[in-house]
Amino acid sequence: MKLKKTIAVVDDQHLFRQGLISLLKEYDNLDVIMEASNGKELLEKLKITQPDIVLLDLEMPVMDGIETTIALKQTYPAVKIIVLSMHTDDEFIIHLLEKGASGFLPKDKDIEEVVGAIYSVLENGYYFDARVSSAMLKGLVKSKKVNPSFSTQSLSEREVVVVNLICKEYTNKEIADKLCLSPRTIDSYRENILLKTGAKNTAGIVMYAVKYNLLD
Repeated sequence: MKLKKTIAVVDDQHLFRQGLISLLKEYDNLDVIMEASNGKELLEKLKITQPDIVLLDLEMPVMDGIETTIALKQTYPAVKIIVLSMHTDDEFIIHLLEKGASGFLPKDKDIEEVVGAIYSVLENGYYFDARVSSAMLKGLVKSKKVNPSFSTQSLSEREVVVVNLICKEYTNKEIADKLCLSPRTIDSYRENILLKTGAKNTAGIVMYAVKYNLLD
C-alpha cells in the first residue's frame, strides 16, 4: 500500500485515544486524520471528510459504538469500521458485525495486531481474531452479512481436507493425528493455505471455505 490510508479514532477515554493515535503515527502508511470522543462528534466531522477506517469504541456517552456503526453504514457505507472494546461476548460481536462492522478487537491487543487488523480490513474487507468461532463466521458469510474477497488460486485435495478440519476447530496436533502426519507438516499445509487463499488467519480460512463451498 503506497498511498497513506486514513484513520479516525473514536473513544471517550482521552488517554487511551491519544495513546493509540501516538502509536499509529509510527506507521508511515497510516495517517490519523480525525479523532472524536463519541459518535455524534464523529458524524459532525465526517461531513467535511471521510477516513478509510474508523477505530471505534463500543461504550461512549452521547452516541455509543452500536448507534454509531448503524449511522455510519447508512450515511457513509464505504467507511470501514473496526470496533475496539473490552466486551468480548459473542452476542456483542455478532450484533456489531450484523450492523456493518468489518472487524472486532479487544482493547488489550498490542499495536501490531491493531495495525494488522487495519491492513486486513483494507485488503480483504474483514478482520476477526481467533476467538470468533467458526460457527459464527459461517453464519455471517452464508447470510452475506460479511462478504470477504480472496485469491482464486485453487487448493489441492489434501489442503481442502485440512481446511475442513480447521473449520471444525481441530487443533494442528489433532489434525496431524487424524491424518497420520506430523504437526510440522500440518503447519506447512496451513501456511500454504494462507498463502494461496490470501486469508490472514484461521477466521479467514473459515470464510474462504464457506464462500467457495469447500465444507463437507
